[in-house]
Amino acid sequence: MVGALCIAFAPIFAVQGVTISGVGMWDSAFWRVALGAVALGILLTMQGERLLGPRGLSSEGDRMRGWLWVPGIIFAGDFWAWHWSFEHTSVANATLLANVAILFVTLYAWLVWRERLSRRFVGGAVLAFAGVALLMLSSAKRQPVAGGDPVFGDLMALLTAGFYASYQLTMKRYRTLRSAPVLMFWASLVAAICLFPLAWMHEDPFWPANGWRGWWPMIGLGVLSHACGQGLISYGLGGVPASLASVVLLVQPVATAWLGVVLLGQRLVAWQTIGGAAVVVGLFLAIRGQVELARQAPGAPKAGR
Repeated sequence: MVGALCIAFAPIFAVQGVTISGVGMWDSAFWRVALGAVALGILLTMQGERLLGPRGLSSEGDRMRGWLWVPGIIFAGDFWAWHWSFEHTSVANATLLANVAILFVTLYAWLVWRERLSRRFVGGAVLAFAGVALLMLSSAKRQPVAGGDPVFGDLMALLTAGFYASYQLTMKRYRTLRSAPVLMFWASLVAAICLFPLAWMHEDPFWPANGWRGWWPMIGLGVLSHACGQGLISYGLGGVPASLASVVLLVQPVATAWLGVVLLGQRLVAWQTIGGAAVVVGLFLAIRGQVELARQAPGAPKAGR
């Protein structure tokens, strides 16, 4: 829960990076993964983790070291698209739409890996995508954020969902080679390398202004939202059932929408609220449906405490 709330602040810090730090959205995306990689590297070193250990080297040249760079390149696309969406649409829409990545992953598993879909998943997915349509409809009718194009922002948020689904699938593939924290460290580092030229060449200021006050949103992005948020979620996943964890993480888009209203003054319109609720409820039903289907599979462990 705390990890999800840490990540809920990420869009807030990104917007404050523009208003307080004076940097551009692409610059804040770079600072997020760069400072996050530093924080993760320090934490993993203190824990005695080997960032480049011998594990898996005998397996096809460690699969051409794909675990070092493939997730990171996709991660860079994820944050590039998501931070760009903040310039055009509300943080509520951007976060809610990005969370449909859960559906994309399951649909990929159905189409490519021939995994079964439960009826509840299908119903939840239909409800969630109906919510997506309502969110985009609300964007077409409301005032743009800072003179941007709300519909374009929503499309960039959906592109973010596609990138994040791809990131999750690559992490699943390489999870047998390295631990999740180590994979995330390298993904963050490679993403920072990919985003650096985009941020440096962009017309917006690269370095935060206003002294230490300008650095705080960037530190919040990299350390609190990125390193602490993802780290706490990884830790928590080891102690609770996956079904509970997936549902608990839905607090993140709801919290971001509320923080956007309170801290950024981004008011929610009626259709936006209805669409957001449909997305969250649809995701909840979809997750529960697939979890129940997995429990019914032959040889699946029985549910317990």
